Amino acid sequence: MVGFMGAFTTFSTFSLEAVTLLQEGHIMSAAVYVLLSVLLCLLALYAGLWFTRLI
Repeated sequence: MVGFMGAFTTFSTFSLEAVTLLQEGHIMSAAVYVLLSVLLCLLALYAGLWFTRLI
């Protein structure tokens, strides 16, 4: 699945992978995938903001 812009392409791929896991019956894997992806993304954002404030 491909989005029409760079950020949307990434989100489209993320969504497709999550839905594919759900459709294949891997409910726990899909939940862990979504939760870890969002949490790690937020953590990386926070780290980036923290780091840029240091410089």
